[in-house]
Amino acid sequence: MKRKAGLGGSMRSVVGFLSQRGLHGDPLLTQDFQRRRLRGCRNLYKKDLLGHFGCVNAIEFSNNGGQWLVSGGDDRRVLLWHMEQAIHSRVKPIQLKGEHHSNIFCLAFNSGNTKVFSGGNDEQVILHDVESSETLDVFAHEDAVYGLSVSPVNDNIFASSSDDGRVLIWDIRESPHGEPFCLANYPSAFHSVMFNPVEPRLLATANSKEGVGLWDIRKPQSSLLRYGGNLSLQSAMSVRFNSNGTQLLALRRRLPPVLYDIHSRLPVFQFDNQGYFNSCTMKSCCFAGDRDQFLASLFGSLRLEGESDVDLKVVV
Repeated sequence: MKRKAGLGGSMRSVVGFLSQRGLHGDPLLTQDFQRRRLRGCRNLYKKDLLGHFGCVNAIEFSNNGGQWLVSGGDDRRVLLWHMEQAIHSRVKPIQLKGEHHSNIFCLAFNSGNTKVFSGGNDEQVILHDVESSETLDVFAHEDAVYGLSVSPVNDNIFASSSDDGRVLIWDIRESPHGEPFCLANYPSAFHSVMFNPVEPRLLATANSKEGVGLWDIRKPQSSLLRYGGNLSLQSAMSVRFNSNGTQLLALRRRLPPVLYDIHSRLPVFQFDNQGYFNSCTMKSCCFAGDRDQFLASLFGSLRLEGESDVDLKVVV
């Protein structure tokens, strides 16, 4: 369908968007509207979601539109928020019944948003049922759990990264007391892990001393790539694939955020900003936008080439 020219001004208002959608019926108008609003705004809508009693260390939106938000932190509780209700009313979040014994560091939804995984300082991963809020299973680790990722093609498979230097692959259909598949085993802590959303045999990791690595589940104990060129031994704390599985965004200690093509160990770009410094605290990062055109981390956003500057505030 050919789009009408000269809709820029009207497409920045809700009334203009609804009018154009009614006239032309273009299914891509929603994306255009969101993109234009984000590009033209100076202040984004924000609202405090009050429910935790301590620091919030982890949040995750549900898949396919972000209808739900799950949060966890130092109060050891996992809270589930219905986003539309949370924004427009004072509805309290749902507290999942499984409670950790110490700080929660990481969370993940399965692809169908029917289950939530939570991990933390108490050396375990708890599997929660979203509908009933009940605990379905508990997977014991040997040290604190810093990262979780669920396979994009099999909701029964998840990966965990731990302070003991291991990345483990678990099958929730097996006994939680069995021995999981060990993908990686280093002397230093793994802070992050993620399945490639398109090639699920591939996983990316961030290690506290060995930096960012790419792994193939068919070849355990040996990484396919160590990113960073001649400086591959960098302390990394977070790594994320884009939605196409072709690029990686990573955070490193005392270094700028960095973007890699997955098949090259050399950076595509390093994002340096005078107000951004990453030394002591643990931070996370992610791609954002309908085309992954934004890279978000604590203290602000970064812009990919070809996009206008946007004042995107990340509230944690």
